[in-house]
Amino acid sequence: MKKLKITALSGLSLAAVLLLAACGNNSSASNSNKNIQYSLNSDLLTLDSSLAADVNSIDTLLNVESGLVRFDKNAEVANDLAQSIAISKDGLTYTVTLRPNLKWSNGAKLTAHDFVYGWQRTINPKTASEYAAALYPVKNAQAINMGKAPVSSLGIKAVSDSKLIITLAQPTPYFEKLMTEQAFYPLNQKFVEKEGKSYGTTSDKTLYDGPYKFSKGSKGWTGSNKTFSLVKNPNFYDAKEVKAVGVTYQVITNTTTAAQLYKEGKLDIAILDTPSLVSANKKTKGFKILPAPRIDELEYNQSGKIPALTNLKIREALNLATNRQGLLNAAAPYFSVVKTVTPNGLDTAPNGEDFAKYAAQPYTYNATEAAKLFKEGLAEEHLKSLTLTLEGDSDDAFHKSAVDYLRTSLENALPDLTINEMLVPKAQRLKDAQNGNFQIILSSWGADYNEPSDFLGNFVTGNAMNDGKFSNSAFDTAYKRATTVPDITQPAKLYADYKDAEQAIYEQANVNPLDTEAKPILISPKLKGVSEVNSAMIYDLRNAEIK
Repeated sequence: MKKLKITALSGLSLAAVLLLAACGNNSSASNSNKNIQYSLNSDLLTLDSSLAADVNSIDTLLNVESGLVRFDKNAEVANDLAQSIAISKDGLTYTVTLRPNLKWSNGAKLTAHDFVYGWQRTINPKTASEYAAALYPVKNAQAINMGKAPVSSLGIKAVSDSKLIITLAQPTPYFEKLMTEQAFYPLNQKFVEKEGKSYGTTSDKTLYDGPYKFSKGSKGWTGSNKTFSLVKNPNFYDAKEVKAVGVTYQVITNTTTAAQLYKEGKLDIAILDTPSLVSANKKTKGFKILPAPRIDELEYNQSGKIPALTNLKIREALNLATNRQGLLNAAAPYFSVVKTVTPNGLDTAPNGEDFAKYAAQPYTYNATEAAKLFKEGLAEEHLKSLTLTLEGDSDDAFHKSAVDYLRTSLENALPDLTINEMLVPKAQRLKDAQNGNFQIILSSWGADYNEPSDFLGNFVTGNAMNDGKFSNSAFDTAYKRATTVPDITQPAKLYADYKDAEQAIYEQANVNPLDTEAKPILISPKLKGVSEVNSAMIYDLRNAEIK
């Protein structure tokens, strides 16, 4: 083809063509040596894989850490640090052989013992990991996390430097998906214990085993700086396949600014998180709307701190007074209304339906019925009116618009209700949710793996992710059936149990699901190797490069 193209040219000498080709090659080489330019919409919170629970920390760790397995560009589980994984016929024993000659970023040997230590540290109740429950399928994990068994009894053993034996409490068909989570990453015990409580608080106090590592000093993450960079990790087992020389992150809370920087060629990706930004950039080169396995929901504090929110009729009234489609029309028309506490498009039920359709509950907007139930609930609580605080993220455009819309619409539907808005930085909202320091909170949860348990498991009684601190016995029963033998090994029964769990949450109005997100973005046509299967994967830069 090249020869045919050259001979077909007229008006240019062969020498000129070769000169132009050489210039083009030099330009291409120059581009390939550029850092990929990414932005985050809020601050990085931690590099400690046992403690990371916010999306920015998790997405960043994805590029500097590796576990036994990962999701490939098609969102399928693939071996990472594991060379092979053999599963016993009863589904209880996983025999893992690691790849040879694995190393940490400081040159230390990475062994099976690092996985044992990492998992034990995550499940240890003293660590207070919000993701500890992800390890519950492992033998003794739940008992350990509840302080009822020693950490050493966790079902993971290193039989040599290169071989692990993992024992589950019961068969868990989605366990390999679970192991893609950051809670399952290995940790170097010597380094972690040397840093103590400082581990993960800056990039210099963190060790890496992934495709990239942080730059040193002020060019890395200091714990508070707004610009930091990654460089290739030469000790990564697959370093030769990592094409980009590095990544530069900028924390840009104003997404209008991010969109402008993209247009100026200073960012390779920008998130468009308001209807006006989407409208203004629809014709910009690189505009796309990607599916997002991510849900927004209102959580009610049912711990007893706010007695009115322990009243079922008041919670039902709040759910009925929520105009979900009106909210999206005003704040995010590219999102979709959801009728489950799991997002649309997450998984497929055995009958071939999208799980969210299969398990849909009759969440609806009915202001008349809402006002009636609200009055009855107030009477039961001996109240004439009620004032509640609705909390959301001050550094998230959708949260700000949603909190404002919901305040107005809920007050209009329920005349005896007053809503106070409370907007705080995302980091504070996450702390308030974890500590139960809220009344009503707007939460966002993205998929770690594409299976309903990733969302439903959050609401089990006592789970650290159960921010509302509610206990729903019908839900717990259905979820336990779904995650134990025999139902967990029988898809039809398993998904029927998940549907029952969704119904139990609906009937007790424990949660108010609002929407499934979508992600309008600008992504440079020069940025190659980034998966667009869903927007949760655009942050995986292992195979990315600037062409």
